[in-house]
Amino acid sequence: MLQFSTFNDFFCKQKLIMEDFDLPDILKGRIEKRKEEETEWKASCLSVEELLCLQLLGYSSRQIIERVNPEVNEQLKRTAAKATRELDKAKRILDRQAKAGVITIPYYAVDYPYHFRNLCNDTPPLIHVSGNLELLNRNDTVTIIGARAADAEGLDAAYRFGKQIGGQDHVVISGLALGCDTAAHRGCLDAEGQTIAIVASGLDITHPKVNKTLQEEIVAKGGTIVSEHPFGMKANPTRLVARCRMQVALTQSVIVAQCPIISGTMYAVRFAQEYDGDFFGWENDIYAVEYDTWDELNSGNKFLLDYNLAIPLRPEQNITLNQSYQLTINDIKNDTERTYHEG
Repeated sequence: MLQFSTFNDFFCKQKLIMEDFDLPDILKGRIEKRKEEETEWKASCLSVEELLCLQLLGYSSRQIIERVNPEVNEQLKRTAAKATRELDKAKRILDRQAKAGVITIPYYAVDYPYHFRNLCNDTPPLIHVSGNLELLNRNDTVTIIGARAADAEGLDAAYRFGKQIGGQDHVVISGLALGCDTAAHRGCLDAEGQTIAIVASGLDITHPKVNKTLQEEIVAKGGTIVSEHPFGMKANPTRLVARCRMQVALTQSVIVAQCPIISGTMYAVRFAQEYDGDFFGWENDIYAVEYDTWDELNSGNKFLLDYNLAIPLRPEQNITLNQSYQLTINDIKNDTERTYHEG
């Protein structure tokens, strides 16, 4: 399993060690050799244009990342070089994105978010970012997700928890979908907080279209929109599922506001279960909102709680993050009125 390092950090640390301590010559030699290997490996990496070209040719993220080594990189470079049409298209797309203020970052770059590197073979080869890049390296984050067709209780829960986290200067992560995602983003923004939306289309396309104003507001208020897909790429079921892994990669705490048992939200839960401490260096805590009555709309929550796959969280409870960035459930708030209204 390939682990990526932050090259600048690595070299800086080795430089400090070399300068501050009298190391044995053999150890100094090993460090220098490692630095040479890292430099050679980085030099052999595919360019941003080549990576995007391979994606346009139909290579999946995993197919690209699993082949990351100098020998195969050269093979992929030759593949990209032969595909002149796709390579030219990739260059045009990247030029359009740059003019629109979108930052494109390859997996080996120093400023690539380390949380995404921890996805190992599921690491997105490229990410496209609009807004505040620094948010992607924050640890004080909570992912709040749920169904598009949520009822008033589900929307209210997503909004309240988004507002609580945003009001504490922490970061709310969601997917810009209708329903619970929109409510979570809106709650955070109403508390003057910063939020990250991870989307399944190119950043020139808003999915759904009705959230275009919300997408613009997120960026305008210091938030971030991020995608692994370039301009022109539309969302589809496969891409919507794939983006779930990115939502859980950025957080220790996932809150399921409301979802049916068969839903896209359950894919995010599965990713959170699979990508445990072995991947992230922490355990993902999954919370599911507990309702007084159960129906089809919240059947996913009931399933997670019945099988002890999630920690129960009452809609009226208050939440905070502790010093370890883990979610803490506080006293129950005696406030049952709706706080979120669509539109």
